[in-house]
Amino acid sequence: MNVMKKIISYAASFLIIASVAAAPGSKLVEQFKATFPNAQNVKWVEDKQGYFVSFHQSGDFSKVLYNTAGDFVCSWKYSTGEGLPTSIVLRLNKKYSGSKIIGVTELTTEDDTLYEVKASKGSKLYSITFSSGGTILNESKFNNQNADETKG
Repeated sequence: MNVMKKIISYAASFLIIASVAAAPGSKLVEQFKATFPNAQNVKWVEDKQGYFVSFHQSGDFSKVLYNTAGDFVCSWKYSTGEGLPTSIVLRLNKKYSGSKIIGVTELTTEDDTLYEVKASKGSKLYSITFSSGGTILNESKFNNQNADETKG
């Protein structure tokens, strides 16, 4: 989890510093297009630390971070949860039976992919981080202040 915290911290500082929209070199653009061939509404932001790309693909919103050398650092994909790995769906159905997926953030690094699933059931909200193999790495439970407590 330390690696994830470092990536998130790096990305947050990158986003705060980045403010100028720019086009990167053609080699990086070609690499991006090969990796995300169906990307639409592509927006590049550049600063001294690298390149940040946001785009839509297959109905999902995604972001990618490249360093100044043009190397992939990480990516985020925000989705409704369709297409989650079977191992995660099985774990959700078993441990959180009857819950509804609100949204999923998929974090991919060179070495791993993590899935943060937001779900609700009754008056409870859940934030569950899964490994790509379906192992629960972290889970938090909250009271949903907007839930109608009179409905079961």
